[in-house]
Amino acid sequence: MKTFDVLDITGYRGLPVPNSMVRVVENAVRLAVIFPGLRYTTSMPGCYYPGLVMLFKGADVLNVDYDYTKPEFQALSDGEQSRRIEADASAAVRTALSAGKYEKITLIGKSLGTIVLGQLLAAEPVLKDADFIWLTPVLRSPPAQQAMKSRPHHGLFVIGTADTQYDGSKLTEVVQSTGAESLVLPGVDHGLEIPGDVPGTIRAMETIARRIDDFVR
Repeated sequence: MKTFDVLDITGYRGLPVPNSMVRVVENAVRLAVIFPGLRYTTSMPGCYYPGLVMLFKGADVLNVDYDYTKPEFQALSDGEQSRRIEADASAAVRTALSAGKYEKITLIGKSLGTIVLGQLLAAEPVLKDADFIWLTPVLRSPPAQQAMKSRPHHGLFVIGTADTQYDGSKLTEVVQSTGAESLVLPGVDHGLEIPGDVPGTIRAMETIARRIDDFVR
């Protein structure tokens, strides 16, 4: 039976970071943290089903429900936006880790969430043995791509050929420089959908879920 909780996460300049923690077992030794896209929430399929895979693996799952579409965030400079995102993400991970005795950590990011993962990969030594799952990574952003390559890690990059961020050569470069794995989905767009093809979209999501299940150690 699932239980739901909200952690007291204090992020950038003392502001709260919205979240929900889902648990299916007591005293879980595995933690998963999900960072969604800018307008793609943790309740949407591309984040929900990977989270469900982790729950079935006995993980506690922290959904980080930030909302960076608000005017007060958009009014910040680019540098300050980046600092806020990093501060919120680091606070979320450290607060979640303090909520249990976790031996295994999996981080899942979707789009903007992959920028978050890049920041954490480069800045958080506590995550050196974590699993990193990059859903629709922003490969065409040079700073984001550089962060993805900041060190070797146990990673899985998932992207579709119809995604505007897809670039085969950049994906190959990131995978080769980190020792990560990749899953390329024909015809799948940035929303992890095949436009006009509901059955195909469902099959693609099943492929993603099965690959994540196999990938996570």
